[in-house]
Amino acid sequence: MDALQSVFNNREIALGGWVIIAIIVGLFTKAGRNFLKSVLPIVFSRKFVVFYIVFLGFFSLTVLYLYHAEFWDLSLLKDTVFWVVFILVPLFAKTIENAKDGRFFAKLIKDNLAIIVLIEFILNFWTFNLAVEILAIPIALLFGGVYAVASREEKTVMVKKFIDGLFVIFGILVIIFTLYNLIQRPGEILNIKTLKEFLLPILLLFMNLPVVYGLALYNTYEQVFVRVKGQPKEQQKIKRLLFRFAGINLTKVTSLKNNLMRTINLSRTAKELKQNLREFENYLNSRIGDNYMKRPRFYILSCILMIIICLLGIIASTSTVGLKDLVTFNFVLDIAKMKQIVTYVLSTGLAISISFLIYFIGFRKRKYEEISQIKKFALHDLLFFIKYQNRMLRDFPSVENPQKLFAQYISIIYDIKRESDKAIVIYDNLMTNWELEAIKRLQTYTASLISTIGIDDIERYCAEEFAIFYNDKKTTSIQNEKINIFTSDIERDIKKYSEQIKLCMEIFKISK
Repeated sequence: MDALQSVFNNREIALGGWVIIAIIVGLFTKAGRNFLKSVLPIVFSRKFVVFYIVFLGFFSLTVLYLYHAEFWDLSLLKDTVFWVVFILVPLFAKTIENAKDGRFFAKLIKDNLAIIVLIEFILNFWTFNLAVEILAIPIALLFGGVYAVASREEKTVMVKKFIDGLFVIFGILVIIFTLYNLIQRPGEILNIKTLKEFLLPILLLFMNLPVVYGLALYNTYEQVFVRVKGQPKEQQKIKRLLFRFAGINLTKVTSLKNNLMRTINLSRTAKELKQNLREFENYLNSRIGDNYMKRPRFYILSCILMIIICLLGIIASTSTVGLKDLVTFNFVLDIAKMKQIVTYVLSTGLAISISFLIYFIGFRKRKYEEISQIKKFALHDLLFFIKYQNRMLRDFPSVENPQKLFAQYISIIYDIKRESDKAIVIYDNLMTNWELEAIKRLQTYTASLISTIGIDDIERYCAEEFAIFYNDKKTTSIQNEKINIFTSDIERDIKKYSEQIKLCMEIFKISK
């Protein structure tokens, strides 16, 4: 046990023990064996195996580089394996589902560089006694399951609040325990080994981003190529044309996927596609929402690149490595003098680049405020209804009280559907791709909810009349002992609709 605790902390030992028990139980139960039989063929399919090989090859190169840079050693093997299992594998699943443009990767980097990452690292550095950790894991799972069930219905909301309180108390105890250890034993965390453990996940994430980006690109291209039609030879030409058009630009490939009616669906031959791609390129160039911030982004990235070049140049110039080690020319140079000149030049470039970076960040902010004001003016009615609906959202919609449902949701949904239709038709080129996609999803969810309700013109109904209609439809709907299909569909559609309202609030930065 001492040898085990010298490698793993108590929480990791407890978690590993419970995972092993769960696997053993799963293997010896019929449900577990059936699950493995259904999952294993998918996990080890040909496409996934190829991807595993590519990933493991690239990942091995990154670890090898860190080893030669004298950053990585065997003491970090455990942290590396944990990062792959608990960070990278879920990240791949998230990438396949959500990676559509650079915003996904920018958010990913921002989340991993946030101060909360440092706080979580410190909170997880010290653990409780092994017996406490072994008991804490099943208790936490039990409370988590109860919390998930209690969050579904209004009658169990008090249970949810009680568990919320327990989580808060436990969190406070963990913080007190960590602060006590930090004060009593600061040397355990303030050392090079701990710094490496903290930096390792960040370095691995940055160094493996090309593989993650490649996965997102491959997945998106696959969704585009599956829609290609025509003769086999013509399909190959069409695919090559599509790749030449979009290349490795994920945003452009996603635009192709979202606009199949403009390109692939209209093309049976490569010649037709070439003409459609020219028109599609003109369409993309005319999109104000996507192109308005291009110049500020280019300026800022250029400044950041110049700052990196200048910093690297200054470090190289002031280092003890001779220039002869870096070049192959067979002549003598005054290295000291050259380093002095290069240092002056790069120092000046660094100062200029920093000044321009500050200026262009302000320039980008001003441009963003300009386009935001234009959008708020153009989409005023839609954003107003979204904001109003967000105020009316409830954790548990009153599907058993149609008059409340009418006041909180139904009377607003038709307005949002009408304004969404108008925004998509009139202001298509004013919005960015992700803004337009959010509005289209909102349009879809409102249309689905209206279809479930079964009323085309809600203005002919007041709350009392709607209640009569709603109750009649509920009565005639298919029903078993516990579930009424009509109210169940209403509840399901409202949940999707509510989530999309919250997402629109976030994307359009609507103040509450």
